[in-house]
Amino acid sequence: MYTSGFGLVSSETNRGFYLMFTSVLVFLLFPASRRAPRDRPSWFDLLCIVLVTVSIGYWIDQYAQYAMFRVSDPTRTDFFMGVVCLVMIVETTRRALGITMPILAVLFLAQLYYGPFLPGRLAHAGVSWERIIEFIYSTQEGIFGTIATTFATFVFPFMIFGAFLERSGAGTFFMDLATSITGRWRGGPAKIAVVTSALFGSISGSSVANVVSTGTFTIPMMKRLGFKPETAGAIEAVASTGGQFMPPVMGAGVFILATLIEMEYLAIAVLNIVPALLYFMFVLAMVDLEALRNNLKGLPPEEIPDFKKTWRGGWYFFLPLVVVLGALFKGYSPEIGAFYGTLAAIAVSYVKKETRMSVKDFVNGMVSGAQSNNSAGAAIGSLGIIIGGIVLAGLGLKFSAILVEFARGSLVITAAMVMLISIVVGMGSSTTGSYIILSVVAAPALMHLGVSTLAAHLMVFYAACLSNVTPPVCVSAFAGAAIAGADPMRTGFVSLKYSLPMIFLPLGFVFVPGLLMSGSTFSIIWSVFGVSIGFLALAMAVQGADFIQPRISLPKRLFLGVAAVFLLFPTHVWLDAGILAALIASYLPGILGYRGEQQNKRIF
Repeated sequence: MYTSGFGLVSSETNRGFYLMFTSVLVFLLFPASRRAPRDRPSWFDLLCIVLVTVSIGYWIDQYAQYAMFRVSDPTRTDFFMGVVCLVMIVETTRRALGITMPILAVLFLAQLYYGPFLPGRLAHAGVSWERIIEFIYSTQEGIFGTIATTFATFVFPFMIFGAFLERSGAGTFFMDLATSITGRWRGGPAKIAVVTSALFGSISGSSVANVVSTGTFTIPMMKRLGFKPETAGAIEAVASTGGQFMPPVMGAGVFILATLIEMEYLAIAVLNIVPALLYFMFVLAMVDLEALRNNLKGLPPEEIPDFKKTWRGGWYFFLPLVVVLGALFKGYSPEIGAFYGTLAAIAVSYVKKETRMSVKDFVNGMVSGAQSNNSAGAAIGSLGIIIGGIVLAGLGLKFSAILVEFARGSLVITAAMVMLISIVVGMGSSTTGSYIILSVVAAPALMHLGVSTLAAHLMVFYAACLSNVTPPVCVSAFAGAAIAGADPMRTGFVSLKYSLPMIFLPLGFVFVPGLLMSGSTFSIIWSVFGVSIGFLALAMAVQGADFIQPRISLPKRLFLGVAAVFLLFPTHVWLDAGILAALIASYLPGILGYRGEQQNKRIF
């Protein structure tokens, strides 16, 4: 918080202390094995704490001397401390995230040394262990590289901001506000989950945190009103995953994205408003059709808060978000916005006596912010090792060249392969970790074929989010299944059905420039309108219902599915106009008949 507000600290101190204390917390909170004690740190935990503190402390103390006098000529102590640090960083990741990412980190280290034995274009001359340790540890290219500084500088302050905003009473207010807006609609509890997760996700930016925070309330409510357990868990998982690209915060990955493409975070957030709204529109449509098919009503009137009363009682909880956005629009950096947003969150808690933060609440807010960082922060060091291995071996450009060559220069095939690779890579990593890896090995292939830098990186970012709800490994869906008491794999497949926009939107960034506000005003409006209707048609085709009839015929479903594909990937304006006209012609009689029926009901 001090560095985000005042910035009076060196780069190596900022990065080093962030990684050091993250590792210390992981060693204290995550046991080394199943047999390790749960109520206290073991001797091995304490040894790891000492080793990681000494090795990173040495780097902080010696970095200036190394940069001035020892570049390409590290001492034996540098090498020894580097080995210790690498081992501790990998152990940190293993404890918090499992074995997949540590294995990847070790493999990318090994390929540097065994370069001559790699197949085909991936082969290289090989790098000595001394050079490997120096590059990964001593420089600011590996463990202490861009990923570490982005998290330490930008991401962590927003995690603290989210923790304080929730403890200020805003979390309860957002839940009540969503309930007052959507509670009376058919399938109301599911729509509450979608709206709440969009609001909460714009603060936390973590899909699993969203599921755990809002799902404990929304999932039992959905089940109580008739939703199947796997459907309830899936809706919460899909809505929470959308929070990762819902402005204004958009999760940790967007800060990495802004850093890598050297674009202002605020500009990226503004460009993502339309895609995020399209995504949540589709999810709401799917929920509405699910409720129609199964005749699921809204909440009882006595359980729905009054909107005016709810708004008057908590409108000021939006002020911290206004402060953050105001700072960004004024040109201040994101961390300064998070700093003053946190102060504003503390201030608004004092509006009412029951939400007023005490010293204990303040400490617990800090604790919550630190805990929310553990899982993401534990991956940063290992991600630095992976990125360092890719950069030192030049694998990024090699992999992109192989990808383009395999696709024979076809943008369509390359984009499809990037999507598939994104899903596979994301199965064993967090969204941020997946995006970081893909930004190096996959995004350049798209840029080589003429895709803009922003579109290429947004494509792999959205595709990385998809892995949260894509079987067989889908952490958000599994979290929703645990709360719902549902089968995890069935929940994952239902989640995939509800998250289809995360397949179409990444491809849309490449083939429909209007989604990113590129092109003439007419083309932008036409693209957004066409994609909106396309998503609605897709929802009806998938659910086998429209917004009037709970069941539609198979030929109509096929027609809607084909129309959706053409509208989502427009080829010619007149063809799109013809499809839209056909859709209107097919539904106009039903809509007019439905309106007449409702008017007759009101009359009699």
